[in-house]
Amino acid sequence: MKLKILLTLILLNFTLFLFAQETTKPINDVEIERTVSIIDIEGKKYENVKVNLKSISPDYFISDIYRVKVNITTEEGKSLWKKTLKNVYLYVFSNGQVQVGKPNFDMIVLYKNDTGIFTGKVREKEGVY
Repeated sequence: MKLKILLTLILLNFTLFLFAQETTKPINDVEIERTVSIIDIEGKKYENVKVNLKSISPDYFISDIYRVKVNITTEEGKSLWKKTLKNVYLYVFSNGQVQVGKPNFDMIVLYKNDTGIFTGKVREKEGVY
């Protein structure tokens, strides 16, 4: 009897942990700036850069698509990568992770590694998995 109760409790805890994934909704009309120690842009690695992400919602007068402006600069102010990504969304999670993309396809991911330093990946065409 005790074994059945123990197995039932373990099974319930396992299912709770399995389905306890964090979800978020897209954020509109927000500008986020992150200082990233290492970023991989289409296969090239850069160190100590600033990433500026600006989410723009449609005005339905000129444009009816969501956009995110991305500007990646060095510490000196030299622009490394600057684009306006169309028909994508900006997601920010509670642990500080930032994602830009569609619901199942991320083009840009900025996340904290184990030491608490931000790192990132940019893959415009193939996505970040």
